[in-house]
Amino acid sequence: MSIPPISSPLVRLALIGDPQYADRDPWNGRQYREALTLHQQLIQRLNDEERLDFIVSLGDLGDGMHKYEVPLLLESYAQSRFPVRYVMGNHDRVQNSEEEVMALFGLDSLYYDFAVNGLRIVVINSLDESRFSPPDSQRRRNAAAFREANPGLILREWDGMLSQDGKAWLRTKLATAVAAQEDVIVLSHVPVWHLASGPNVAMWDRQDVLDILDGCPRLRAFFAGHYHPGGCAARKGVLHKTVRAICNATVPTACIANIYSDRIVLEAIGEEQPFVHHFRMAPVRVTGRAVPGAYVMANTGEITRANASGHFQLLLPAPGVYCLKAVADGMADAFAPMLSVPSEHAVTMDMQPEAGRRVIHGRCDGYRHLHIRDDGQPVRSFDLAGNPIGGMQPQQPIWHQKSENFWCKDEYAFSARGDVVINEVPWRPELRARGWYKGDFHAHIIHGENTYRGNLQFSAFIARAEHYDWIGLSGNFANDDYPADVLGLAEYLSDDEFLLRLNLEYPKNYFGHVGNFGVEPIFQPFDPEILSNLEQAKAAIVDRGGVTVPVHPLYHDVIREDPVSGRPFSWMTNKEVFLWLLCAPDMVPCLDLFYHDSDTPRAEAFWFMLLNRGYRIGCCATSDAAFDVGRSPGSRRGATYVKLAQLSEQAVVQAIKQGRTMVSWHGAALAFHIDDATCGDTVEQAGRHRVVIDAFYQPGAAVHIRLVRNGRVVSERHECLPGQGPLHIEEDIDEHDNAWYLVIMTDDGCPRIKAAASPIYFRRPDFQPPPVLPYPKPFPDTLRQRLKLLTLDELCSEAVFDELRDKLAALSASNPQS
Repeated sequence: MSIPPISSPLVRLALIGDPQYADRDPWNGRQYREALTLHQQLIQRLNDEERLDFIVSLGDLGDGMHKYEVPLLLESYAQSRFPVRYVMGNHDRVQNSEEEVMALFGLDSLYYDFAVNGLRIVVINSLDESRFSPPDSQRRRNAAAFREANPGLILREWDGMLSQDGKAWLRTKLATAVAAQEDVIVLSHVPVWHLASGPNVAMWDRQDVLDILDGCPRLRAFFAGHYHPGGCAARKGVLHKTVRAICNATVPTACIANIYSDRIVLEAIGEEQPFVHHFRMAPVRVTGRAVPGAYVMANTGEITRANASGHFQLLLPAPGVYCLKAVADGMADAFAPMLSVPSEHAVTMDMQPEAGRRVIHGRCDGYRHLHIRDDGQPVRSFDLAGNPIGGMQPQQPIWHQKSENFWCKDEYAFSARGDVVINEVPWRPELRARGWYKGDFHAHIIHGENTYRGNLQFSAFIARAEHYDWIGLSGNFANDDYPADVLGLAEYLSDDEFLLRLNLEYPKNYFGHVGNFGVEPIFQPFDPEILSNLEQAKAAIVDRGGVTVPVHPLYHDVIREDPVSGRPFSWMTNKEVFLWLLCAPDMVPCLDLFYHDSDTPRAEAFWFMLLNRGYRIGCCATSDAAFDVGRSPGSRRGATYVKLAQLSEQAVVQAIKQGRTMVSWHGAALAFHIDDATCGDTVEQAGRHRVVIDAFYQPGAAVHIRLVRNGRVVSERHECLPGQGPLHIEEDIDEHDNAWYLVIMTDDGCPRIKAAASPIYFRRPDFQPPPVLPYPKPFPDTLRQRLKLLTLDELCSEAVFDELRDKLAALSASNPQS
């Protein structure tokens, strides 16, 4: 990444990470004794700078073995010709009380702020409530109480969190800065965004602090130490920089941050890394040369044509990594792979002659998903590395899928040698016109195989070309090695017609995998043998306004052996579904029942069993796609349609919570109404009602459509889809009891699901919903192990459901306080 020339930054400051000096032997990459000398050399190096507004010491001056360590480093800092500002680290407290640390640093408080040239610097005490709080203080007791109240969370004892007073102070300082139109930088010892540090290296109350930071539109950076390797990442427009520790370096090491009105430029000293962070995202332009008249396109669908001298330019969605491809008559396709944009250099498309190859160029109206054949062979789109996605030869990993997708927007160009056939993959714009928005909350970008190179720009383009209106991308969010602001990029790539959000399967362990929507990715590790998925999902997702959906609950794979009993169990089957329904049914508004290779009859029976017990459960279909194996959401995968008045994140959350969903596989879909009610609605009036079903699928396809009431088929049809539009079905029903109705469509003669509409419920005044049992605390280990070892047959058993219900009821009766 190139660094623009530094002209005149508004503020220029140096950031120094943990010296952690001690008279002790090296350990774990830390050269304790050499740290003092390196620090002294670093101060001399910084004194040669023409301008520094101040230097920041990010904490851990000494290791904490001796009282003299911190004063020795302060003597080194005293040689600086620039002012020094101090942040307290955990090791600074080992031999010193808070009062002694403040006296050494010349501070009245470990929370303070100051202004330099219109920039507000806010310093927080990230160890406010921790084992480093004063002995016998309420803050020390609060830290102990937090850990006791969260026994399953994996909280490192050398981290900490802000007190409630500290959080209030931070909110006030940020609000005051915004009112004064000041940009803000926060200084901390412990990082708050783990992507800028290491796994689980962050404050205990990381999400609370991030929520506070998100409320400050003028926040520009969060600088920290503590994590010795250092790190750098952006989050929602804010630069999070963790500075490499001096004691882990072999040469004087630090960063100089140049703060401009539109960006931060980090200069590297020693073993640090340079970086440029722009506060706002914007399209970026790439220029280059190809053969005159060549079509040049990006992997994200942008396309242009080289002029008579061979020059071209493309405007790409945002900074990041792309691949360019050039095609021309009589020339072999040429690629510029893994291109980091913006770049100071023009791109040269090295095109070589290939007799017989010709260009096919066409236009389309917006984003399109095409299948193209050249003499029967697929013409595919390409990834960041120039690989034809889905067309890796030879086929390498076991999960590689030979998808045959070509995605484009507005226009397309490709080269061919033979007869060309272009087919557009069908989509259903009329469903959106009816308020049904196509989506997916569980589609991976990078699942771990790394066969193909992808990132958010590429994935968003694919999702739009496959006509998804909303999508939640899970797992890793790129494998392009570019330090992108993934959360900010997801929001930036969204608009009124397309909603892109990021999440993770969380929790994800041998008690079950949980999909979610409405909260950002959660990275808080916990021990499932202590803390249940139910407890953690409620705290991390539901209580923060998101919605949970147990994904592929009946998928049986990845068999492991229990270390206690030696019994095998599946790591993929969701063992807590019954527990959730009994103790927190609102956390199961839908189930991802119809997995891509699932047993449809078993899934139906499982669903019907739960509905007949009075639970309100809609259905979802996640693609569980993984772009890095050639599998995109629309590649023979599932989608969840949600009924919305208008597309928004919260509207999607509410639709899933209410079960206003319909699942689609292979492009099939069902619009289901009873009178004016649709999926997820409740009908209270008894009597005669009109059922209306519109079935969408491939023209001419033979389908089997069943209307199901309380688990029994009340009507069914074997039909062929018309040449245009949906198959329209109307019939009357008489209903006077508590009941539920849903519709399922399969290929005629095959039980595999193609589409399913979530239930519409009839409820009389005497309807009694299932009782909600208290969640037992502490949760008995015997019951936890029983759940962990449930087989798929047991999970689908009414007897096992009753067994668990009776055990929970007995626990409640014996311990009313639970």
